[in-house]
Amino acid sequence: MADYTIETKAAFTVLGIGTVLTGGFPEMGQQKAAFWQKINTEHALDSLVGVNDYPFAVNEAVNGEFCYYAGREVTADTVVADGQRLITFPAGKYLVIKGTAADQMGLYNALEGPAFGEILPQLTDYAYVGGPNTSYVTGTDADGVHGEMLVPLVEK
Repeated sequence: MADYTIETKAAFTVLGIGTVLTGGFPEMGQQKAAFWQKINTEHALDSLVGVNDYPFAVNEAVNGEFCYYAGREVTADTVVADGQRLITFPAGKYLVIKGTAADQMGLYNALEGPAFGEILPQLTDYAYVGGPNTSYVTGTDADGVHGEMLVPLVEK
């Protein structure tokens, strides 16, 4: 099982550029990869001025649709342009998983799979009851791309 901690985090906000995902999980994985390829090719995140340069990937259900965003952490008073969305993460307990992979998509996949497939089903004192969750890159070095996944939790 992946290493994880449960930590109290301050509230934060991500400004994202999004897409709606459809189909089953295999199709959604392919759609996420294609979306990131487009975001990276077009340098779309360059237009988002954040509090750091970390690229965030956010999963969120909005109006019954599964939305996926590429974004940056911003201040809560950031002005939103057309085609962008502010995604608020409340202060509270979060499942925190750290990982390393060869590339950005590999990192996101390496974090999401264990979070939802292994760790969350085995937690006895906490539960994920919805809300946005995010993976983000914290750095790159000779070992690969490093990052974290944050999933909001409530006590059972």
